[in-house]
Amino acid sequence: MTITNRFLRRAAMLAAAGLATGFASTVGAVVVVTDPCTVAAFNSCYIGVDGTDTQTLTTTAGPYNFVGLGVVAAEPGITPPSPPNTGPVSGTLNVNAGGSISLNYLPGTIGAPTFRPVDNSVLLGVSGGSSGTLNVNGGSVTTPILIVGNDFGRLASTGTANISAGGKVTAMLDSGSGGPIPGQAAVNIGRGAGSTGTVTVAGAGSELNVNAGNGATQTSTGGHISVGRSGSGSISVMDGGQVLGSRAFSTIFGSTSDPAGTTSILVDGAGSKLTANQILLGVGLGAFPGGNFGALPVPDFNSLNHGTGTLNVRNGGEVVANVSVGAGGTLRGNGTITGNVTSTGTVAPGNSPGTLKIAGDFTQTGGVLEIQIANATDFDIIDVDGFASLNNVLIEFLFIDGYAPTAGTSYNFLQVGPGSLLTNVGATYQYAGLQPGFDYAVTSDNGAMTLVARNNGVAVPEPGTLALLLAGLSGFAVRRRAALRHG
Repeated sequence: MTITNRFLRRAAMLAAAGLATGFASTVGAVVVVTDPCTVAAFNSCYIGVDGTDTQTLTTTAGPYNFVGLGVVAAEPGITPPSPPNTGPVSGTLNVNAGGSISLNYLPGTIGAPTFRPVDNSVLLGVSGGSSGTLNVNGGSVTTPILIVGNDFGRLASTGTANISAGGKVTAMLDSGSGGPIPGQAAVNIGRGAGSTGTVTVAGAGSELNVNAGNGATQTSTGGHISVGRSGSGSISVMDGGQVLGSRAFSTIFGSTSDPAGTTSILVDGAGSKLTANQILLGVGLGAFPGGNFGALPVPDFNSLNHGTGTLNVRNGGEVVANVSVGAGGTLRGNGTITGNVTSTGTVAPGNSPGTLKIAGDFTQTGGVLEIQIANATDFDIIDVDGFASLNNVLIEFLFIDGYAPTAGTSYNFLQVGPGSLLTNVGATYQYAGLQPGFDYAVTSDNGAMTLVARNNGVAVPEPGTLALLLAGLSGFAVRRRAALRHG
């Protein structure tokens, strides 16, 4: 298949009219790929990069084959635009139902002897100030690597990928020891300094697959996902969408190497699922076992080389992975973690309030456990199927919505499965939302940790209530002064 310059220029004109089927390289252009258009055998798709040229693209000739909006003018094999682009560009590519794009490895460039992974990628926003958006609305995109917002030493940019209406994006890179770049992430979101990357997977049947195989069978090899390495990265899995990694291999790196990195991961709604071997959140990395970058990485909870990140699983959402929460990490929500949770950061169950289900073991060493209490029957709970071990944890009881407990009221805020062990060593406690003088006890027996009120608490007025109270007292004082003057 050969796409000529004349075709690209015509596609650009049709794109402006909202009628395009094909590709164009224009500033701010929107290109739509629909049935029966199938683009195959290209090596890179650049969306929102530093060029405005239109090129002759071929699947058979030349060392580099590109397709996209705003191709990097300095790449070998690409003729600079005329006139040259002098500012940032943006581009949007819509892959609708029936449309598909398939990018292939470019031999000899992705790994040894030459490291050029950007030549094997869908790139959304790469050069300084540029932005690129990929909307997969029922179509499909297959690529070795997906880069959303900057990578590999390039300037800060913004990338956005929206997968909806049963759309599918597959990143094929095998990150294992047998892959072309062992340890390299198949999906990079907000990787570069100052960059912003956002990925949303929404709706039943919509998926981002980094499993390097059949997502249903979860093969033993697969890709990693890097979120917010040095920039800002977010993944939202909503309304039955899924992110599928290898249960045996894939790691999601959430701000694990740079203090500037920020990560936000949301899994929201029944049927919404994120699957991986492990999620590392706001925690540094230790050495790869045996120096093998194809092996599963090990978290280093003592390292300062990490950023901040939050994993929020709620409203029936599920994360199928072991989760490591470092000092920069927070785990919250009222959904389910199917796997073990190990934390030195913050664990805040509930969704004001609610129950966080951990279908595995829970280990918290240091860090903070936040428990919100709205009334005698509505409070945060951590429900653990396996064992729970707390060591030197600060447990904060947050009384909300103006609620104050009465003497004798108890709250089972952590519970383990039948026959499982619960240990609590060196925990400290504090409360908020009540005035000083509240007396309480915390017990750890019969497979549960329980807060028991020893006296009646007195709620601290909410800010709005306090303001009204002060206003009322001020009015009373004015009236009293007026009465005294007339008395």
